[in-house]
Amino acid sequence: MRGKRLTILIGETDRWKHGSLYTAILEYLRRAGCAGATITRGIAGFGEHSRIKTVNIVDLSIDLPVMITVIDVPERIDRVVPEIAAMLAGGTIAVDDTEIYFSSAAFKGGIPDLRVANVMQRGVESVGPETPLAEVVERLLARGYTTLPVVDADGRVVGVVADSDLLRSGTTPLSVSLQKVAGPELVQETLARLKSNGGTVERVMTTKVVSVTAETSLREAARLMHERGLKHLPVVDGDGRLVGVLGRLDILNAIVSGHARRTVPAAHRLPQEHRTVAEVMATNVPTVSVVTPLTEVIDKILASELKRVLVIDDDERLAGIITDSDLVARADAAERIGLLTSLRSWWSRAAKDEIRHARGQRAADVMTTPVVAVPATASVIEALALTVTRHVKRLPVLDPEGRVLGMVSRPALLAASLDLADGQPSA
Repeated sequence: MRGKRLTILIGETDRWKHGSLYTAILEYLRRAGCAGATITRGIAGFGEHSRIKTVNIVDLSIDLPVMITVIDVPERIDRVVPEIAAMLAGGTIAVDDTEIYFSSAAFKGGIPDLRVANVMQRGVESVGPETPLAEVVERLLARGYTTLPVVDADGRVVGVVADSDLLRSGTTPLSVSLQKVAGPELVQETLARLKSNGGTVERVMTTKVVSVTAETSLREAARLMHERGLKHLPVVDGDGRLVGVLGRLDILNAIVSGHARRTVPAAHRLPQEHRTVAEVMATNVPTVSVVTPLTEVIDKILASELKRVLVIDDDERLAGIITDSDLVARADAAERIGLLTSLRSWWSRAAKDEIRHARGQRAADVMTTPVVAVPATASVIEALALTVTRHVKRLPVLDPEGRVLGMVSRPALLAASLDLADGQPSA
């Protein structure tokens, strides 16, 4: 694996603010998520002023040369160098390419040994209890997330408002993801109603907030997120003020990045690192054939918590996937009216009958293909990397012939990673 080596040469008595410079650099490297760093104190040397510094019985120098060495992935070295350079009044910084043959730093088969501060999102958006609900909906529709922290006038977290809160309270007729594909008419109708009726965040927000601090270990935060079934955790300081947000995807990215740095030969890997998706997948996955009518596809999606179905061909091989968003985005215009009516009225029988009597479509007409999937023999970390790089939340699991065996989700992969971090396979 290709890497970079960062070498920093400074003096032992060099200062940064109110402490030693080498200690400040070491702390910065730790916060930046580097795999590790080593400080070496020299016994002799000279720098830019050509004064030889040495240790001997007669003259014990108190300003000996200090060398800090860091070996990590190229992108992390490139990121930290400018910050370190800004801390130096003198000295030398050198970077060279290197080949990493073996490295187990920061990854022991599960969650990296990092703090929340290393991976959290800073400078996040927030709203106040008095923020109009119309503004919340507009923000969520314009962004890639579905939750906003709620803070008071002093910046302290007092709640969260999520897409699920808006749906539960009847504020919005559809989820944010469905509104994005349903068309501008529905969005404008929703926003006009909210602006007319008023209503603020305080009416719908969740006040029992689960939060962490920047110093919380990533492993502890991941376990808390999994146990509470959460996708995001507000990050607060000692006074409860918002300093960032930790998302489940941030944790998954950290796991994948940590594994990328672990270049251990397969024969030397920990037993739990060989765990496969077949051990953690869900097997009760709804399927339809390519010729299944659209109305039956809807029934299948409604009956499943997955909000999606897998489409199989005549040879029982995976042919495509259909989500609720696919239904709205790809249904014919004549059927979309009935489909949206069905969604907005909790899929009433009358609305589904309206679709049934419209110009019918089949599963093959609305499915997404090709499908991002994994073989049953894929490792947990391989599946995690695929969900992160391909931006998918669930992966179908296939046998060698391409037939569906199950499906694995991000929560299941995170739970498996927590088990790996503890060295204890799940039951």
